[in-house]
Amino acid sequence: MIFKFRTFFVVILAFFLLSYTTGWSQERIEAGFFIGGSYYNGDLNPGKQFYGVQPSLGGVFRVVSNSRIAFKGTLTAVNIQGDYPGEDIQYPSVTGNSSPQYSFDRTMADMAAQIEVNFFEYDHPFRRDETRFSPYITAGIASTLYRRYYSDDGGSSENPHFILSLPFGIGIKWKLSDWVHVGLEWNFRKTFVDDLDTMGHGAIDPSDPYGFNQPSSLHNNDWYSFAGVLVTFDLFHRKVSCNAGY
Repeated sequence: MIFKFRTFFVVILAFFLLSYTTGWSQERIEAGFFIGGSYYNGDLNPGKQFYGVQPSLGGVFRVVSNSRIAFKGTLTAVNIQGDYPGEDIQYPSVTGNSSPQYSFDRTMADMAAQIEVNFFEYDHPFRRDETRFSPYITAGIASTLYRRYYSDDGGSSENPHFILSLPFGIGIKWKLSDWVHVGLEWNFRKTFVDDLDTMGHGAIDPSDPYGFNQPSSLHNNDWYSFAGVLVTFDLFHRKVSCNAGY
């Protein structure tokens, strides 16, 4: 069990290292929440965005280094689902079922440490009224906790499993008041597994539906994405000495 948590600790360590490297120059610390929708891309949904959207909810902790750079830690509950037959997907029938169908519904925990880079100066300590809005990009490292299914002679079993993923996204943020910030963010997760859409029913494996022991050519790895609203509140402001003519 100890080894299953290694990727989780990598993410947590990455966030604290990123925060520490800017700790002496941080301007403020924020905390808040995320609410939105999540969806899946893989063998059962090769390319459609915002298809089969499910609710997602999480917490946000942000360390702001300056008006251009911030470091963010998030913990998000993500739900994804999918099914077939689909418009462009032809899979064999499920054994014992008169109509060809397969579906999965999975809830996962997403933990990420990311850097945010603002396109414009945002909430500058000496020009706050002029710097209330900015688009931004974000990227970093993440870990996903989900229940992985295993097949054995006695049937199938499931166990919690951590995997690494690559997070990146885009967003916009507004400063609503002296201590409240609101943003819209669209995040992507590139995983390195192909079984997020497998539910262990013993019927089919969506990545190898015909039992050829070869992965599907559609998606060798599963993706999931979520988009929604971020609301954060200032918890701590560092006093910044007046300089540069301000």
